[in-house]
Amino acid sequence: MNTFNDRFKIAFNKSGLSQHDLARAVNVSQPAIRKLVAGDTKSFRKISELAQALKVNVEWLSSGQGDSGLDVPQFEFMGAVKSRAVKVKGEAVMGANGAFEMDESLSGYLKFYSDDPVAFSLRVKGDSMFPRINSGEFVVIEPELVPASGDEVFVKLKDGRYMIKKLEYLRNREYRFTSINQDHPPITISSELVDKVMYVSAIVKSSRYIDVNSVTN
Repeated sequence: MNTFNDRFKIAFNKSGLSQHDLARAVNVSQPAIRKLVAGDTKSFRKISELAQALKVNVEWLSSGQGDSGLDVPQFEFMGAVKSRAVKVKGEAVMGANGAFEMDESLSGYLKFYSDDPVAFSLRVKGDSMFPRINSGEFVVIEPELVPASGDEVFVKLKDGRYMIKKLEYLRNREYRFTSINQDHPPITISSELVDKVMYVSAIVKSSRYIDVNSVTN
């Protein structure tokens, strides 16, 4: 798109967010977002936060350069699951402080390609990670990729608890995790208490979900 306003309108319309939700996510007033939607603002100071809330690449949103991040590879479904489509292994029912319980009754696949042969996905239920992850969206987890500082990760603790966090560091046998929702404080956990830390590669809309039973029956 030629202008910032053009790119913003495309991203905003695809996001499904209301003006109120976006204002809250970016921590600006709703009138500021209203001006953006109306095309009265030619630039925006908090461009990085805006791109994160809209789930687009910041470079594309600010300058039009590079990939927008809006396009996700699609697969045609003809009664059999496409090779390497990501399996859904359950639902993450969000609780307090960013921890969640696993409900493994949900199954199926996502119309989403992964190079990791053991990649899997979970559907998020609850709003504790809003606006980064909305209730009903899926997180794709690729266990064979080694996460780095700043990456979003799926954490399994040895006591059976699960979390989705940002990895800050592993140092002196301690993990430091930052919460995706800034309302929750960072936490430090001994590596002896951590079973697995796995890379979260994508957040996928619910429209990509394939319920195999409903298709084949």
